[in-house]
Order: sequence, then structure tokens, then C-alpha cells
Amino acid sequence: MPTKFETAVKVFLLFTEVALRASNKKYSQTRKNSRSCYTFTLYMVNRFFNGVSIALHPIFLTTWGMIIIIWLMLPEALLSQWMLVLFCAGYTIVMPLVFIVFARMLGYVSDLRMRGRRERIFALVVAGVCAAAFDHILGSWHAPSIMRMFVIATAAIMIMAALLAFFSRISLHAIGWGGLVALVSYMSMLHPGLSLLLAIVVLLAGLVGTARIYLDEHKPWQVYVGFIVGFFATWIAFIIIPIIGPNI
Repeated sequence: MPTKFETAVKVFLLFTEVALRASNKKYSQTRKNSRSCYTFTLYMVNRFFNGVSIALHPIFLTTWGMIIIIWLMLPEALLSQWMLVLFCAGYTIVMPLVFIVFARMLGYVSDLRMRGRRERIFALVVAGVCAAAFDHILGSWHAPSIMRMFVIATAAIMIMAALLAFFSRISLHAIGWGGLVALVSYMSMLHPGLSLLLAIVVLLAGLVGTARIYLDEHKPWQVYVGFIVGFFATWIAFIIIPIIGPNI
């Protein structure tokens, strides 16, 4: 017969084992919940930065630039001038996309995300040619010179980026946003009081750069170089174009 002491020890050990099992089960459930929460957070962050990359894609920036120019410099713009925005979207968004999709159907483009060198060069050349064609429309409509300078700078940057693509995969998002920051900074010199707009554009450029780095689409230096190229190339174009083409 077991003594009272032995019985008490067995009961104590039994309760200890039950408590340990319950604790381990709770700990495992907590770890499982933590992993699920962490996985969900990563998923949402990835979705957010993917959304940023798409919504703020450089293919939209020429049209955004035109809207900013009309809104700030032509507050009483006529309907015909706002029609230029539609033409801009057609020439710099719709036409390049149509060419790229058609090239994809023919098998020339294998990746619509333009990760390969050939795809990036093809897309940049097409975008540059379409921007140059839109500048011809602006010239025939006698559009303000700031519009033509911005579109010509955009076309030149596209061709420059195509040449750079032979050597490195510079961020096109950063190049485009560098150009838009240059446009707003140039306009802020002509029309003081645009500090808030300039700050917003710079913050959006930083957000886009962060997204490209986070998604592992580019190394940090590729984003930095892209922004520098886009910013200074646009500024140089704004300085040189009035000299070599005074009638623009």
C-alpha cells in the first residue's frame, strides 16, 4: 500500500504534467498565431508596395506632368488644352501598351514586367518614339513651351534609359520620378508657392524607390542612379531646349 506521502507526490506530479501540457499547447497555439499574424503582415506589405509600383508606374508620369502644368500654369485653360491630356494619355500610355502587348503576342516580348534587357530596351524605344510623336501634336496645336519641353525631355530620357539598359538594369520608376521632381522644381522657380506640391512629389518618389527596393526589383544604387539620371537629364533639357529651339 502506498503511503500518504507517496500518494501526495504522485498527485503533485500528475497536476504538474497536466499544467505543462496545457502550457505547451497554449505556447504552440501562440506561436502559430504569431506566425499567421507575421505572414499576413508580410502579405499586406507586399500587396501595398506592389500597388504603389503599379499606381505610380512611370508610364503614367508624362500624363501627370501635363495635368500639373495645366492646373498650375493655365488655371483658365480652354477645353482644347485639357484635350491635350487625353491625347497625352493616348500617345504615352495606350499606344506603348498596345505595341508591347502586340509584341508579346508575336513572341518578341516574353515578360510583360520588362525584367529582361531586350524587353526593357524595346519598351523604352517604343515609349520614346510615342512621346516624340506626341510632341509633334503639341507643336501643331501651338501648345505652351513648358509642355513641349517636358515631353521632349521625356522622349530624350527614354532613349537615354534604353542606352543605359545595355549596361545595367537602372530603375525606370526612379528615372521617371526623378524627371517629375525636376519638372515641379523647375515650375516652383517660375511660380513660387509650390513648396507643398514639391514636397509631396518628392515623398512619392521616395515611396516608389522604397517599394522597388523592398520588392527586390532593384538594388539601392540602381534606384539612386535612376533618380539622379532622371532629375538632372530633365533639368539639362529645360536649359538646353530653349537655346537650341527658341521657337518651341
